[in-house]
Amino acid sequence: MTKSQIGSFSFILLFLVFVGLYFTASSGYYETEERKKMTLTEEQIERFEQDVADGKQVDIENYLKLNERNYDNSISSTTLQISNKIGEYFEKGLNAFFNAMASAMNES
Repeated sequence: MTKSQIGSFSFILLFLVFVGLYFTASSGYYETEERKKMTLTEEQIERFEQDVADGKQVDIENYLKLNERNYDNSISSTTLQISNKIGEYFEKGLNAFFNAMASAMNES
């Protein structure tokens, strides 16, 4: 690869990463998930206060649970392992790519 090809490839790659992150941020996915957690917490506080007012036996563990279902199965475990391996290879590839870019820049 020549210096111009490396530069073009890196620019296109960074642009695609930027576009992906931009659309993720603009969709509000993270904010929606955080709002769900906050709503659950407010509901748990109200339930705790009501139980204290009613004089019921209170155990803090009952109010700290996040009522999330566990969807783990053999397929999800396998795909998680595959995803982790892909992540490792992707990291190695990026490191090699940036090392190649650094060496190309240092040659000039």
